[in-house]
Amino acid sequence: MTSEELRAIRKGTGLSQQGIANSLGVSRKTVNEMENGAPIDRRTELAMQTLARKIKLISDVFWVEDSIRDTHLVVRRTVREYDKPDAIYSGHSELVLYGEFNRRAHAERWRLALSGSDNPRNTRKLLRQRRAEQEQRAKEESA
Repeated sequence: MTSEELRAIRKGTGLSQQGIANSLGVSRKTVNEMENGAPIDRRTELAMQTLARKIKLISDVFWVEDSIRDTHLVVRRTVREYDKPDAIYSGHSELVLYGEFNRRAHAERWRLALSGSDNPRNTRKLLRQRRAEQEQRAKEESA
């Protein structure tokens, strides 16, 4: 298996390097090194081929949506199908908010950047805001 094939399987399953690392029981750095040309052992090759047969990426879409607070949200929806012989259909859908912007042009640029990225990340501002909201809810619940 070549590094390009490893990367193609990872992208085909819709998992990040960290997700693949968790499945294989190695670090994300190891997966990154293998994708960049480090030798891939036979055990990893077999595990990746098995994973590719079990998980199929159905769709992975980013879009910009207007919020009720007059801001623009960058949202991602990922749908995966898992091979489970006993089930008629076994899938998982995930909806993730990736950013909140005051200007639509900024949101569109962020969406384009995320669409082309191997490892899309949330904005720091959004993460701080989520953390503050969680802390506020925890205070309200404890009071």
